[in-house]
Amino acid sequence: MNIEKWINRTYPVFEESSTLEDVFSVKALAGLTNIISVDKEGRLSGTARLDEIDDFDLSKKLSEIVVEPVFYCRDSDFIEDAALMLIESHDYVLPVVNDDFVVVGAIGVFEILEGLMEFTAMDRPGARISIILEDKPGALREVVDFLAEKEVNILSIITSTAESKEFKRVVIRTDESDISLIADILGEKGISFESISEEEGFSV
Repeated sequence: MNIEKWINRTYPVFEESSTLEDVFSVKALAGLTNIISVDKEGRLSGTARLDEIDDFDLSKKLSEIVVEPVFYCRDSDFIEDAALMLIESHDYVLPVVNDDFVVVGAIGVFEILEGLMEFTAMDRPGARISIILEDKPGALREVVDFLAEKEVNILSIITSTAESKEFKRVVIRTDESDISLIADILGEKGISFESISEEEGFSV
């Protein structure tokens, strides 16, 4: 999933000629954690964490404080890439730039969680099925094809390593909320499952 939908385009961005006083004047209103500075053309010029510069002279210009950004996202990146970058950087927010290196906004932990929530269909009502499958080609397809045959619509599929390396845990979310019906369908095919639970879904 591309991050373009989840970019926070209202996150404050400051020209590098601005002072710390300018930044702190909007800090309380915007809930800033990271400073993003740009040059006169709007291109990313630097970043800094506010919790690391609280003792600085408020009259200092950002050009004297920010450092060249190591971590940033492009608006064409995938949300998984942004999540990994946030983990690696230990930052709360990363600037997002276009192909011309112009800052178009920012993406942070909250936006990542929103994106992953939609990506995994956590916000939609239905059922959550947890299955342990042998880690071999075709094992998942057999389950998916059979659910499709029974007209059970799949909203998302997530796989992870199970306790044994020879198996994988698969979590399938469907829009069918009748867990008894799903259990009967899986039983008909002889597909064993860890759990089936009804999901109410929610909206943000």
